[in-house]
Amino acid sequence: MARDISELIKELLLKHDCVIIPGFGAFIGNYFPARVDRKEGLFEPPSRKITFNRHLTGNDGLLIGHVSSVTGTGYGEARDVVNDWSGELRSRIMSGNEVTIDHLGTFSLNYDRAIVFEPDLTVNYLLSSYGLSDYHRKPVSGFDVRKMALERRLTPAVSQPSMRSLVTRAAVIIPVLVALALVPFNDRIFKSNIEESNLNPLARAELEFNREQIDADRSASAVEANIAGEDSNYANAVKEMKNESGLTVQDSKDVTEPATPEAVTAPPAKVAVKEPVPDTMVNRAPARRTTAVVVEEYRYMVIIGSFRGEDNALTMVDKLRRQGYDPEVAGGPDGFLRVSAQAFPSLDEAKIVLEKVRKDFPGAWVFKSR
Repeated sequence: MARDISELIKELLLKHDCVIIPGFGAFIGNYFPARVDRKEGLFEPPSRKITFNRHLTGNDGLLIGHVSSVTGTGYGEARDVVNDWSGELRSRIMSGNEVTIDHLGTFSLNYDRAIVFEPDLTVNYLLSSYGLSDYHRKPVSGFDVRKMALERRLTPAVSQPSMRSLVTRAAVIIPVLVALALVPFNDRIFKSNIEESNLNPLARAELEFNREQIDADRSASAVEANIAGEDSNYANAVKEMKNESGLTVQDSKDVTEPATPEAVTAPPAKVAVKEPVPDTMVNRAPARRTTAVVVEEYRYMVIIGSFRGEDNALTMVDKLRRQGYDPEVAGGPDGFLRVSAQAFPSLDEAKIVLEKVRKDFPGAWVFKSR
């Protein structure tokens, strides 16, 4: 008795549309879309039904190759297995008996002694419809759409709110509007005791350090302004003292000009400078203080980052030097070390390099130092 390969044929029909049995015929899978029978209330999913064509007998190698891989035999032995099974099936059919293959169909002979195949329509060989089955649903009876539409048209209109409800709503809304109108005049409502924080641990230290520098610059400017004011007061006091004592005061411009006849004939008493000065005038003149004015020069440093450890800062210095910069290390607040790519005497030059550096270091910034 030949080995039954009908199960292997079913496996191939789940994946392929055509499975040929050499010398016997071919099983062909036909796709049928989903169908709805409104009269019977039947719903059918998409399916693939199997038919048989006895004229396709050429060997395409699909069935024999599958038998060879499943049984672990060679191609020749698998071909013999297929031929033995198909020959036994043909002999059974030609003897006039009906041969049924489970979940596939039934073979028989017609009046012309030709092989006829009756497929099993209860089996769906479409994998995408796996688990879907036919089901019946009875039509809904006693449902009239026109009646529902008329009922909706006859629904009463929305009633207008009463005066009492309007007064209640106004009593709630008006205080809220008044409170919202007064909020901009009292911004203390939005102030709380919650302290704002920044994800950057160096932001506060940098802000305090910059504030100290700004305060120092302002104090230095104030000192210079006081010194200039004291010098002008001293000059005015001396000039007033000489005028009261009868002395002749000449500017530096008058000294370089040629003397006029009036100046030559002037009495020598008016140009004498040896006349004693009263004590009261001496006390009125403020003591002149000579203070050296220090002009500070600022440098604009393009800071790459701040580091706690010295090794990290020196590593960044070596990296910047290899890139062609002139790096420096400057001290920062809280013991941090600032690494500068390069320092410039003007802010415009520093901005040019800052745009170039930010391509590799997005957090770079310019620091103004003395």
